[in-house]
Amino acid sequence: MIGTAWAAYLTGCWATIRCMKKALLVTAGSVIAWTTLFAEEVKTGTYYVIVEHTDERLAPKATGKSTNVIYKRQLVEVLEVNNGWARVSKYYDGTVEGAAGQVARWIATKDLSSKRPADEHAKSGEPEVTKLIADSDDFSKYRKAFITASQSLIDSKRCTLQDFKQVGGWMKSTNQASAPVYFTYCGGETRANRLYLNVKTGQVFQ
Repeated sequence: MIGTAWAAYLTGCWATIRCMKKALLVTAGSVIAWTTLFAEEVKTGTYYVIVEHTDERLAPKATGKSTNVIYKRQLVEVLEVNNGWARVSKYYDGTVEGAAGQVARWIATKDLSSKRPADEHAKSGEPEVTKLIADSDDFSKYRKAFITASQSLIDSKRCTLQDFKQVGGWMKSTNQASAPVYFTYCGGETRANRLYLNVKTGQVFQ
């Protein structure tokens, strides 16, 4: 009797587990289908980057070599779509990229939209400079660091509101890729007027 009852119990358990697995698979499939259904279909034409930043790769796949980084609200021209990847450049000689043959630059279509992302706005209590630097690279991620550094530069008279209005904020430095460093210009747009900011430490340097 005990053996029979135990066998029935186990049978019920396995049946329940199978049902739960099936329900989870159906639910997961529905979510994927729902997401796919409402995701914007990218075709050839003009699109905006809708994520903080995305890589331009030399092949239409996630393992393709990254050759450049572009940022939110940046405009690109899609020339071709291939299995979830958008080609945003003409083909060119790969030797300049250290690659053989002809190459082109590709971006994941999920990072693009025909609608321009809304501009960042100053929150209550934030200084006037906020709206002038809202287009900075990675602004949402390092908002506080950018605002603090910019206002400090204005207070110390190293920069003016007009400087930030003209330049449009802070740009990611590709020369210092190992650190979260961004740069802007104050008093002119020459090398001597360039200021760097390490958003992790808050240090501003030239």
